[in-house]
Amino acid sequence: MSIVRNLDNIVEWTKAAICQKVKLKLPDDDANDANYVGKLVTPEAFVMYVPTKDRLAPKIAAPIPSICVQLVEGKDSPGLGSGRFKIRFCLSAWNPGEHGGDTFIPTESDLYRWTYQRWVGPDASKHFVRNCEGWRDVWNFTDIALQTIENTEYIAGLRLVKEDGVDYGPFTEESGIVDYYPYWFSWIQCTLEHGLSRKTSDSYKDLL
Repeated sequence: MSIVRNLDNIVEWTKAAICQKVKLKLPDDDANDANYVGKLVTPEAFVMYVPTKDRLAPKIAAPIPSICVQLVEGKDSPGLGSGRFKIRFCLSAWNPGEHGGDTFIPTESDLYRWTYQRWVGPDASKHFVRNCEGWRDVWNFTDIALQTIENTEYIAGLRLVKEDGVDYGPFTEESGIVDYYPYWFSWIQCTLEHGLSRKTSDSYKDLL
């Protein structure tokens, strides 16, 4: 199977297995305060690169929140008939602070049972507290992704090499965590194993 097809299949797996479990804020850089009309969306999944807003497909609301599946490096072992490659999942979220719709009001619905309803209405729409707590969104997103990855044996038909571990961390520059407020980023890296089925070169056919 080709490298490109493997990456495309991993993206489809990511959409179904991880992204569908999550709802995050849809960015609005022109209204990231109390004027923000809150909207939660399912993160998108991309392959290799995150497109800019002017290059998005019509059905995609925004490039963030999302997961970008990237090939870090690969190694084939023709003698063993298999290959491995490292995949990095780049996760992103947007959150400038606490909007009214982020608040859930507990209500006792039955003995020892509580329900939680999102705060809505005029007071909620006016409420906004700018802070740097948005990092929690991307790390909750990361927790869900890690749990999904670590609990599976195969990702898009490729074996997760659990003995190599699953690495994760924040994006850094010169050993410091990057600050792109109100955008937040993290990454997860793992190794996948696949079978080799390279076509034999025509120049060797007469020797076989």
